[in-house]
Amino acid sequence: MLWVERKADENSVDSLSQSLSISPALSRLLHLRGFDFSDSALDFLKPKLAHLADPFEIPRLREAVLRIIKSIESREGILLVGDYDVDGITSTVLVKKILATLGSDPFYVIPRRKDEGYGLTKEILARGLKVGDVKLVIALDCGTNSFEEAKILAGKGIDLVVVDHHQAKEELPEEPIMLNPHLHPDEGEPWRNLCTAGLAFKLIHGLIKELRERDCSNAHSVDLKKILPFVALGTIADLVPLRSENRILARFGLKHLGKNPEPGLVALLAASGIATNHCPESEDITFKLAPRINACGRLNDPEVASSLFLEQDREICVKLARQMNDYNEERKLIEAQLTDEALLMAKEKFSDSPGVVVCGEGKAWNPGVVGIVAGKMANSLGKPCLVLAQADEEEYRGSGRGVPGFDLVKTLALCKEHLLHWGGHPVAVGLSLHRQNIDAFTKAFIRAIFEQNGGTFEDPSLQIDLTISASDLQPELLEELYHLAPYGQENPEPLLAIRKTQLAHPAKKVGSGEHFQFSLHNGTRLIQGIAWKMASKIPPANTEIDLAFRLRWNEWNGRKNLQMVLEDWKLSA
Repeated sequence: MLWVERKADENSVDSLSQSLSISPALSRLLHLRGFDFSDSALDFLKPKLAHLADPFEIPRLREAVLRIIKSIESREGILLVGDYDVDGITSTVLVKKILATLGSDPFYVIPRRKDEGYGLTKEILARGLKVGDVKLVIALDCGTNSFEEAKILAGKGIDLVVVDHHQAKEELPEEPIMLNPHLHPDEGEPWRNLCTAGLAFKLIHGLIKELRERDCSNAHSVDLKKILPFVALGTIADLVPLRSENRILARFGLKHLGKNPEPGLVALLAASGIATNHCPESEDITFKLAPRINACGRLNDPEVASSLFLEQDREICVKLARQMNDYNEERKLIEAQLTDEALLMAKEKFSDSPGVVVCGEGKAWNPGVVGIVAGKMANSLGKPCLVLAQADEEEYRGSGRGVPGFDLVKTLALCKEHLLHWGGHPVAVGLSLHRQNIDAFTKAFIRAIFEQNGGTFEDPSLQIDLTISASDLQPELLEELYHLAPYGQENPEPLLAIRKTQLAHPAKKVGSGEHFQFSLHNGTRLIQGIAWKMASKIPPANTEIDLAFRLRWNEWNGRKNLQMVLEDWKLSA
């Protein structure tokens, strides 16, 4: 793989270093993230909740707040309809928790993927409206494109508030009340890239502000920091850019996640093997918490996750967390089998194609895991991939994942005549279509990719942020790097490089034989490293090599040590 050393303006680096009294290494990393002015860089390094913009800056948020207050004061029935992923579940939970505190305990439903499809469908409404006399529906992480469902609710005299961040497929009517930043011109607002959990937090923030101005006693007792862990879960799991308000919410959400007394969160952290003696990291959410939450929805029982977060009995929480673990293990087995099958099909049928569309049926082809599989395929093959699974006799449903710089939503728009439903984000989409349209859609999809970019994509490369020496491998360096966390989209974990070094000892395979351990000497002691799933490419001993890696803490038996996580290595030039 090509290594590219990212270039920095040395004058800007020096200026940041001097004005903020920080090391050249940290100032270089800030500069590479686009910070050339000390004020903005300082806000990035030391974010505060006070930096969040007024929630009422979001178009139509005040309308939504006033309609919710009407329901609270009139004791109307409120129904929350969420999505079955982390963003949808956490949004639903945090809104329900706060509304319950304010004296309105809303009903809620989370769609069962297989039976009710995604979002605000006729099927989920049929179930949800049976719970009681509902006068207000709040759709969370869905609803932007639910035109027919909005008409059904209006016909029943039920108002609808949509809190969502998905792209609209066509121009929308004035009704219902839509809280979706993407429906309005982009003027660089700090809340522009919020996921639904972030938008739900802003809605609740606005609601509390308005009620406090009305001197509502319940509102004065609400501590919004208690719901920040749910905002962090949704924000990090949904892969939105961790800049601006997303970064603030994620950072403080992680801070409160580690010390949160909520029994559901405590049980899930314990079941996931996450220590709470320090602040969890974004990686903990991405690789441990989010998969367990998503596994419930993928296997058609998403309300296990929402029940966990709403439950107060600690014993019940432990049981639910264990159930989520079981779902996750089942999900991994299904996913592994499907990935192998899908990659084989892709290599047989699409080796010379700029995109991939694979479909199948049977137990392994579970519609709930196709998104993960599509993501693995896109990463492996370096091109957009769609994976479809049979939902019933006539319909196939699936997910797609793209590659950097390519917009899947626009691509599907060029093929929409073959689809029943579709939508999502530029790099992640969902879709459904009739069986008889699969061949025509596949041809149209490949043709649309050519129309978008000629069918070619940039070769993947490693972007090296900072080259250091082995002697720089010190705890102080990592402590500095952590000022940039939490890491995620548009704020990646720094990739470091050491040139012309030698391993302190021969590398050795570990675990199941897929991984290897290695070590470097920093001049005073050994620094350990791990290379995940790279055992087929072990570097030689007693030979000068270059290492590209990320630097992290490794905790074991109560001890905390530096650890290099290898991305790549090559022989030194």
